[in-house]
Amino acid sequence: MSIPTEPIGSIPRPEALIDAASTRDPMDPALEALYDEAIKAFAKIRSRVIGTGLAATILGVDDG
Repeated sequence: MSIPTEPIGSIPRPEALIDAASTRDPMDPALEALYDEAIKAFAKIRSRVIGTGLAATILGVDDG
């Protein structure tokens, strides 16, 4: 499974946002709620990634 992302910042785009943006102007204010959901999902993913990285650093785990 791939996660579609934006070229700038790699923000995941949920299928609902992709579908809606493909049928109307991406700047349509009606899409605002879908953009907000995508940003919230990204923030959750980002915090988990950062937390995992911090835990690895604290524990001295080499992830490479």
